[in-house]
Amino acid sequence: MEETVNQRIKRLRKELKLTQNEFAAIIAISAGQLACIETEKRIVNDRTIKLVCDSFTVNEIWLRTGKGEMFTADRDTRYTRLIALYDTLKPKYQDYILNAISSFLKIQEEEA
Repeated sequence: MEETVNQRIKRLRKELKLTQNEFAAIIAISAGQLACIETEKRIVNDRTIKLVCDSFTVNEIWLRTGKGEMFTADRDTRYTRLIALYDTLKPKYQDYILNAISSFLKIQEEEA
């Protein structure tokens, strides 16, 4: 039996190691809506497909048909997950993350 769009969304979420709450927040739907999508109780509309593709650099052809690669670019799923989660943060927390990364880079340079 061929995998459905709904099943591919669930597979994508698991590939990115995101909870339903995290994934739903990133694409601006409720966790309940996502649960209904993943259990095939809800049809995936074009808006949801666009949000998923734009948020996670997903190949729309793969999402709709299962053909081709999951992602549009050769992206590490950790990078895709990081960017998606970062984008859901409020600006003050984004600044905190950037400062923390800068601090880690300084520590890394000192260790070298």
